[in-house]
Amino acid sequence: MLAALLFVLALFPCQKASAQLISSDRYELGIAPDLWFNSVDGIIVGARFRGEDPRTFLDGPHRINAGIWLGTRLPDTPVSYSFSYAHPIAAISDANSEGGIRLNSSMRTGLHLHETGLHKRWQPGFDEFISTQFGFYGGFYERFDSDYLLYEELWQENSVVYLRSDIRHRNRNRLGRWSLNLVGMTGLPASTSDRFVDFSGQEQDRPELLGQEGLFAQVQLEWLQQADLPSGFYIRSRIFGGASTNTLPQEHRFLASDAAAFGWHNSVLTRARGTIHTQWMRSGWIHIPGGPGLRGYTFRTTDLLEDELPAWSQHAAVWNLEFYIPNPVNKWFARIPYAGDLLKLESYLFADAGYLYDGRSWEDPLMDAGAGLMLSLNIPDYLGQDRGFFLRYEIPIWLSETMDGESNFKVRHLLGLGMVIRL
Repeated sequence: MLAALLFVLALFPCQKASAQLISSDRYELGIAPDLWFNSVDGIIVGARFRGEDPRTFLDGPHRINAGIWLGTRLPDTPVSYSFSYAHPIAAISDANSEGGIRLNSSMRTGLHLHETGLHKRWQPGFDEFISTQFGFYGGFYERFDSDYLLYEELWQENSVVYLRSDIRHRNRNRLGRWSLNLVGMTGLPASTSDRFVDFSGQEQDRPELLGQEGLFAQVQLEWLQQADLPSGFYIRSRIFGGASTNTLPQEHRFLASDAAAFGWHNSVLTRARGTIHTQWMRSGWIHIPGGPGLRGYTFRTTDLLEDELPAWSQHAAVWNLEFYIPNPVNKWFARIPYAGDLLKLESYLFADAGYLYDGRSWEDPLMDAGAGLMLSLNIPDYLGQDRGFFLRYEIPIWLSETMDGESNFKVRHLLGLGMVIRL
């Protein structure tokens, strides 16, 4: 009951009490209390900090976003923290086109994660949806406590040194908004003598890449398009492709339906077991967006993980489509002063189709179709990035492939945490 209460409070944020630790014309540092829950730490109490130059709007020098927390059940590592620092470099920065350094460091829910690098944004005009962003980072991570994991087989314990790069271009065409995202990553485990699980689920010695034992790489490409139609109808489409080397650790491997395990750490709802009721997660009706996103196969992914069988893929090529239909509730929301621009209930039909490579061969195509509702409370930041919550209820009615003789046509229920197609 307590976990459910904290979950609701997180989805419907309220105004938090805050205070200024430092306040001057040149810099201010604020503090606000924070409260959360998972089944390992229990109730987590802490504080969040934000520091910036008050003369700027989230784009000035020496920006800090940090937090420190205590798990009241006093687990093996009761104190956790997160720290992010950003500072623009004047030589490569302009209005709405910042370039600078960024440092991220955290130790929370059993994971060390530390990285630093450069970021750059280009925005030629005043429309934040016409822009290009680039980032290049190097870092280190290590899973040091598996108690927080829902499925231990989705992670390896070895520490990893990595480089990652991402580029995102957003623009508009005659149909509407579109976005192109390219992400690449390469890394090397600190030790090559520990156990390695290949894509078939068997333990073996680590394979080589470019003559280096354990070296791995992955690349992902995502294209998104929104097409605006008359009378409030619109379509969102996503094409996703990803390829990996056979040396890739489990936490980065594609899951047919959900984000890779490493991506679960990006959300406060999924980075530790027990924030969302564990049985709900193990039942297969909680969908975590990312990766291939074949949402109708969330149940199959969960069944494989529950049976300790390989649920991952090495390569993927997928198409997701959502057709949005106006509904009276959303029209009523739109008439609410101020809140109408932020609160939405969208109704849509969806279809997903894709090919997956399991490490040995390409599987038969997987397809699904159904209908859904998405409730969102979104306050975009000054760069037009989504900032809020997105809660989906979806009914995958048809699957092209089922298990154990199940009918292809069946009412199935999914609760989704976040958007599948995010422009």
